[in-house]
Amino acid sequence: MRFYPLMMRTVVLPAAELFTDVSIWEQFKSMMRTEKLSSDEIESFQLTKLRKMLKHAYEHVPFYRKRFDEIGFRPEDVKSVEDIRQIPPTTKDDIMQHFPEEITAQGMDKSKWKYVATSGTTRQIMGIHDFRKANLNWAAGLRAHKLAGNHDVGKKWMEIPPHMCTNICGANDGQQLGNFFTRELFSSLFQGDIRAMKEHVYQYAHARRQALYRRVTIPSFGSEGTNIPEREIAGYIETIRKYEPYLLESLPLYLYTFAKYIVRKEIEPPRVGVIKPFGGSLTMHMKETISAAFHCPVYDTYGCSETGFIACECDRHDGLHVFADLYYVEVCRDGKPAKPGELGRLYITDLENSAMPWIRYDIGDVGRRYPDDHGCGRASMRLQVEGRVQDTLKNSKNELFTSDRVFDFFHSRAEIDNFQLIEKTAGRFELLCVPREGAMIDKEEISREFKEFFDPEANIKVFTAKTIKAEDGGKFRFVKSKGYAEI
Repeated sequence: MRFYPLMMRTVVLPAAELFTDVSIWEQFKSMMRTEKLSSDEIESFQLTKLRKMLKHAYEHVPFYRKRFDEIGFRPEDVKSVEDIRQIPPTTKDDIMQHFPEEITAQGMDKSKWKYVATSGTTRQIMGIHDFRKANLNWAAGLRAHKLAGNHDVGKKWMEIPPHMCTNICGANDGQQLGNFFTRELFSSLFQGDIRAMKEHVYQYAHARRQALYRRVTIPSFGSEGTNIPEREIAGYIETIRKYEPYLLESLPLYLYTFAKYIVRKEIEPPRVGVIKPFGGSLTMHMKETISAAFHCPVYDTYGCSETGFIACECDRHDGLHVFADLYYVEVCRDGKPAKPGELGRLYITDLENSAMPWIRYDIGDVGRRYPDDHGCGRASMRLQVEGRVQDTLKNSKNELFTSDRVFDFFHSRAEIDNFQLIEKTAGRFELLCVPREGAMIDKEEISREFKEFFDPEANIKVFTAKTIKAEDGGKFRFVKSKGYAEI
């Protein structure tokens, strides 16, 4: 089937550009050219787009017009990308309270607007993409897969999504061929008839995945949580083995479970070209375990349903390069720009979505920025994303511990198969431990080592458990802090 990807690149996608208003392939090629821009060219490019977006938001979006007026901000006064810091971050509460009328652009043709929603770990956030943004997002998906793992359209792709995830999860659906969103369906959004919209998008996405991406979706773990029977794990691995996907995409926890089983049973792994976790944070321990078990590279990408693909790794596996032509990304600590390598909150400004501008969107993630050139030839800023803000802990010395760091600490212990750490009040924790088959949990030793790792003053109670359940959105939270850490 080597002919299939060639046919898609040389015939099908170019033909779509000629006979429809879809411009995916040209957008993809244009994006790939921007990867060669210098840092000065990137900054100039971003500034031009940022000025345009801020002007549009002020003139057409009631929420931003009011916010800009309240702080005396004028888009025409912006001289550099850093001037955007005058604007307060847009929070998830802002989106929920003002969606859709106040936060979307007025006076635009809404017949081709696309509804997206995130199945996040804590709550669902709704958003709108206009037709141009939808095209760009699909092209950005092709770009992310090409740059991170050399996956081309037409190569076989298998995904295993969260058990509660629908097929309208923005960055993972990409359904936008032609006029897929009618006025009637958009009206149903404002009338509250979301079920009809979801069904329409689901049907279209299913057809697109089958014909274009050769992407198949297999069922998730279900409601059993992390501790599924070994026969089911073996079934998943056999399904992957039979399909032989070039790209295997799934929740990090699912892939990590498969990897541990392959190592434990000493079996030959399925033939896979590249693995890409999605829908959750990928820790270094997870990544190394998955790569070693499957004998193939693991590439991380970053994005969200609200905005789309934001960044991806290069072959050096040393941070994720931001798609700087599409987004302006900030890493802030205590409201100020974080130093290189310093942990901070991520604020995302979408430079392309006219239907629903996302300006300094507090996405709820924490990470670090690395502006230096590490020699791969791409000058865009690199990110290291380390989990959610609400899963970040702070000890009595005000030191921050991300969920990634905590995950790797507990999974370094041979007797622990999975865990969930719950902060009840400041410094007081409950730890649920799922033991590996045949292993015993030494509660006193785990308690002592956690205090050495996190805080000698911490109080921790350890319990054994049979499984760790997923959240309502189908994703897993292994660390639950008592509230949002101040970062």
